[in-house]
Amino acid sequence: MSAREKGSISNMIAAIDFGTTYSGYAFGFKNELDEDPTQVFCFQWHGNGGIMSLKLPTTVLLNEEKELVAFGYEAEEMYSGEEHLDYFYFHRFKMMLYDQIRKERLTMDAKVKDIRGREMPALEIFTHAVKFMKNHLFKNLEGRGIKVDDFKIIWVLTVPAIWDDPAKQFMRKAAEQAGIPRKDLRIALEPEAASIWCKTIPVEKLNQGAIVSFQEGTKYLVLDAGGGTVDITIHEVIKEGKLKELARASGGDWGGISVDAAFEEALVEIVGKDLIDTFRKDHTVDYLELFRNFELKKRSKKESDDVILYVPVSFVDICEDLDELIARSEFQGSMELELDKLRIKASTFDSFFTPTCRRVVKHVQNLLQSSKAEGVEFILMVGGFSESPVLQDAIKDAFSPKYRVVIPQEAGLTVLRGAVLFGNDPEVIACRIAQRTYGIATTSLFDSKIHKASKKITVNGEDRCSNLFSRHVKIGDELYLNVAQAEKTYTPIKADQTSMRISLYKSNKDDTMYVDDPVCDYLGGFDVPMTDTTGGLDREVKVRLLFGGTEIEVKCLVVKTKAEVSSHFSFLEPEP
Repeated sequence: MSAREKGSISNMIAAIDFGTTYSGYAFGFKNELDEDPTQVFCFQWHGNGGIMSLKLPTTVLLNEEKELVAFGYEAEEMYSGEEHLDYFYFHRFKMMLYDQIRKERLTMDAKVKDIRGREMPALEIFTHAVKFMKNHLFKNLEGRGIKVDDFKIIWVLTVPAIWDDPAKQFMRKAAEQAGIPRKDLRIALEPEAASIWCKTIPVEKLNQGAIVSFQEGTKYLVLDAGGGTVDITIHEVIKEGKLKELARASGGDWGGISVDAAFEEALVEIVGKDLIDTFRKDHTVDYLELFRNFELKKRSKKESDDVILYVPVSFVDICEDLDELIARSEFQGSMELELDKLRIKASTFDSFFTPTCRRVVKHVQNLLQSSKAEGVEFILMVGGFSESPVLQDAIKDAFSPKYRVVIPQEAGLTVLRGAVLFGNDPEVIACRIAQRTYGIATTSLFDSKIHKASKKITVNGEDRCSNLFSRHVKIGDELYLNVAQAEKTYTPIKADQTSMRISLYKSNKDDTMYVDDPVCDYLGGFDVPMTDTTGGLDREVKVRLLFGGTEIEVKCLVVKTKAEVSSHFSFLEPEP
């Protein structure tokens, strides 16, 4: 009798994958996963019109009191009713967070906007989303007759590999506020999770009609194309089936919604931006319906077929003479209005994909030309956007037959399923590549031959250089799991100070000298208690940084007292 049949379990792993457009959760029981890693279960969601899927729209609906009313398909259905139009409707908020990450430092005060432009704290929205998934899982298990205690679950939350450390910590904070204990939560990087699943599953399920073997020594590029972002990295299978990252994760905002943006730009070209803004504001439900229809066409389009897209009557009405506007635009002959349907020529519809596909192909080409890619045999396409025939054809046309393009069955679920396996064995990723150069802010004796005069300060009658960047890790370094990088020793600058601030900075260059250089950014700080002040300035603190996991850890040793302190940096606080 299996653990599930007994009605109670000893250990379980549950993963939540939040995509820009679609989300889901999966789970597995440790004793079963250890015997057969494919024993990962996904919940099947039911949507409008009899839709059944293993993911649901990433949509949060809040009432006037900003309480969660619905998530996913239910949120879409409720918002389509006139009585709920004053509710707060959030979708694609993951991409809003990514936009903030690129532009400025992410803090706890970050905001996201609902469909009508009303702002709310991003942390609240993500917390609502995590809590919904968590509670739904419990109800699902109860329906199966399985009783699960919170402390017996290992939770995994996925994030894009190109997200920075504050963003990962932000997601962890949302999970904690949703009731998931810190000690039970692991952060998985999306392309890594997908890679783990594809390495594990039987080859006959990996690629139809192809023989694929991920044996020791196999090198492959992982192309994780989601709704919002594209994450790309290169992996090698090493001893005991573990994975080694060969090239640091990179990518950009080239996901599926960039195709939606190209379609919206075409509509703006035809009817003007003001009218599109009015349509979004005054006919919000119809605006959402238009792009839901477009999403379905994106996923189902067949080669050389024209696309017939249903257009809400409200859009036709507010445009007035939409057919004439099309005729006067650059889309004359390639788009045609037929009552409430828009016929789009196949070549024009494919052109909405062109800028995105070109960016992805160009980035993959650059990676494959680097020395890190020597010996790569496969391109592994995963993520929901990888199910698009247009993107698949673009990759195959650019890289076959030199590289074998592998598209797993249900490519959109590989991240979710792999996240469960990562939760069961986080050490499967044995080595990662440093995405940035990391260092600690410090001071040293001032040397006029080396240091800038503007950095000179006087402390205890001694000239010192301030704001020095003490490098611990260089961009591109190999970072092995549970192995500390570059232990360094620091001393206080005041004899009577009772704590030492360890401030971590990152840089895009490997030769950064000062933490206030333009290429350098503050990440976070950590205080090491030094209550025993005997020894004055001679008190030493040895600092070790561990980067091999998905999150940075710091381990400090106060040499005099032998006191050890381990923690994580606080990345969401502003620079002091």
